[in-house]
Amino acid sequence: MFLQGIAFAQQKPFGRSFSAASEERYEVAISLRAQAQSISTETVASKTYVMPVVHEAEVRLKWRATRRIVSVLPDRSAEIEENIAWVGPCEETPQTGEHTDPNLQSSLARLCASMAHRVSIRYTENAKGLLHEAGASGLTLNLGEEDPQLLALWLRRAVRPNVLFPLSKLESGARSTHEFTPSGELFKNAQGSESTEWLEAPSDPPSASLHVIQQLSWDDATQAGASKDGESRSGARAVPRHETFFADSITTVSLLDGSVVRAKRSASRTMIHKIEPVEGLPNAPDFSSKLAISVNIERLP
Repeated sequence: MFLQGIAFAQQKPFGRSFSAASEERYEVAISLRAQAQSISTETVASKTYVMPVVHEAEVRLKWRATRRIVSVLPDRSAEIEENIAWVGPCEETPQTGEHTDPNLQSSLARLCASMAHRVSIRYTENAKGLLHEAGASGLTLNLGEEDPQLLALWLRRAVRPNVLFPLSKLESGARSTHEFTPSGELFKNAQGSESTEWLEAPSDPPSASLHVIQQLSWDDATQAGASKDGESRSGARAVPRHETFFADSITTVSLLDGSVVRAKRSASRTMIHKIEPVEGLPNAPDFSSKLAISVNIERLP
C-alpha cells in the first residue's frame, strides 16, 4: 500500500485534499527549556581558576486541538475552525541544585501559564498548507524575545497540525536546499538556509515524512549605531552579540489526503556575547543564553 501510495503521489505535486464537515483531533505536547551559561572564577596563589556555571529551567504543557473543516472552497482550499483546550496545568521539570535558577524558572512558568487557556481560531488553509487567519489569533506566544521574534513566529506555526508542502513532487529521498542572506535593520552579517527532504514512513496508513531544517545566524544589528569608542547612541557601552536560530522538524502525513499523522518539531535561539575581562585570563569570557522549544503532535482516533 505504501508503494502504491507513493506512485499515486508522484503523479502530481503533493497537497491536501479536504472533506467538508470532517474533523481531525490531535494531542499537542510542548516543552520550553531555557539555559544560561557563564563562568565563575577563583584566584589562588596568583592563579585564576575558571569554572563553568550553567542554569537551566524547563516547563511542559499539553493541549487537545480539534480541527473542523467548515467548508471547501472552489480553489480546493478550506475554511477551518480549530479549538484548543489545554490538558492539565503547566508542569515544571525539577533541576539539580547547582543548575537551579528561581528567576529563570518563574519566568518560564509565567510564559507557560499565558499559553494555557482555551482558544478558538478561524483560518483558511490551501492545498499547499499556507494559512491565512481570519482576524487576530487568540494564541499568546510572547516569548520575551528581542526583534526579530523568530522563535515566537516559528512556535505559532509549529503547534498547528498541518505542514507547508514543498513545490516539488513527492519522491522518497527527494531533497532541496535554499540559501539566503537576510537584510534590514535587524540583521548584520546574516546567513541562512532551508532544506527539505521526503522520507519513507510506516505504511499503515500509507504515509510519508517531510524533514525540514532551517537555520539562520547574524550579528546584533542594533550595535551598528555604536560610535568608534564602542559606545551606543544612548551612551551605554555597546556589547557585540552573535545570535543563531535553528529549527528541525519531521512531519508524517497521510498519502490519502495529506493530513498530519504525527509531527516532531524543535527550535532554538542562542545568543552569545563577551562579558567583562577577568584578570588572569588572556581573553574576555563569553556569556550565552538559549531558549529551546520542542513540539510533539499526535493524531487521535
